[in-house]
Amino acid sequence: MPRTYSSPSRPRPHRMSQPARAEQTPLQGTRQHYERAMKLGDAEALAGHRVEAERYYQLAEHYLRSGNGRAA
Repeated sequence: MPRTYSSPSRPRPHRMSQPARAEQTPLQGTRQHYERAMKLGDAEALAGHRVEAERYYQLAEHYLRSGNGRAA
């Protein structure tokens, strides 16, 4: 008799509906990513994690350049 494995039921991640995604312009999304990366960088810096903070600041800079239309 073959064994069957069942995975535990996990909640599915929340996904935005298609119309909600269409309302957000790419520039708005880039700005939100930039702001989030800066906040995470600030939090890491306050915690004393300089390397992780720098990683988030570099990511924020990437989003900033992407939002300005220049390649990273």
